[in-house]
Amino acid sequence: MSVGANIKKRRYEMRMSQQELADALGYKTRSTIAKIESGENDVSHKKLQKFATVLDTTVEELIMGYTSPKSITFESAAISQKRNKNIVIILAGGKSGRNKQNIPSQFVNVNGKPIIVYCMEAYQNHPLIDDIYIVCLKGWENIVTAYAEQYEITKLKALVPNGISGIQSLQNALENIKNAYSLNDIVVVQEATRPMVTGEMISRLLKECNEKGSATIGHLMDDYVQFQISENGAKYINRDSVVAMQSPEAHRLSVISGVFAKAKREGHPLSESCCTMLMHNLGYEINFIESSINNIKIVREEDFATFGALVNSL
Repeated sequence: MSVGANIKKRRYEMRMSQQELADALGYKTRSTIAKIESGENDVSHKKLQKFATVLDTTVEELIMGYTSPKSITFESAAISQKRNKNIVIILAGGKSGRNKQNIPSQFVNVNGKPIIVYCMEAYQNHPLIDDIYIVCLKGWENIVTAYAEQYEITKLKALVPNGISGIQSLQNALENIKNAYSLNDIVVVQEATRPMVTGEMISRLLKECNEKGSATIGHLMDDYVQFQISENGAKYINRDSVVAMQSPEAHRLSVISGVFAKAKREGHPLSESCCTMLMHNLGYEINFIESSINNIKIVREEDFATFGALVNSL
């Protein structure tokens, strides 16, 4: 269920009308509540805390959902605090040659803020994210640390050296953190050059991963026609069957550790661009959840202008 649907469900359990909830939250009319519950309007995580207080529940349950009516007690609050941890690894070890900039894309300023900071803030502000690790390009460690201090990224636990590829950078990060967490904890993998990640996107990803052990953000292709070109000519592919893979992706630590262990046993070369591709090539089932086409990756010069326009439209 979506956040809006969970708010509606809890409001029904509390026997509150939309107007009563609107009054309690300081909204002038019930239409704002109606739009939130229908999914037409998003609700910020700061405002979500107020919803949780008024509805006598927790932010976690409004995001992840729950199965039965309840009121919060000291016992249930203690259980909530014992939930598994959610850790994010931000991959910022790459250096694109296609952006026509003098610095890597993740460190370029757009609208007065470095691109990597947009990613850091998304996870810093999400109430279900516990710890942040950054795989950092060599020579940029002090700059990333300065960003964290300037933008108050208090969840940042450590920087990890980058590998020669994204998938090997992720392997480095897992080796550095795996002993600090349990196998049931969730690892979110985020490209530093996909700064349009949102709180709602993170919430849906965590919920799906919590249920199925693994999930990857993607979106259905919107172009009219897709063709696969081969030596035998062009073959039409139905666009509704084509998923454009994005990030973030999320996996239980037990799952992602098992993936790399299997790759090592089979002598797999780790040539993939991401963990989801590695899982596919090793025979794992892939669980996609649909995201927005606006979740762009900053690769080329024109992407900076597109991203800037998207930020200004928020």
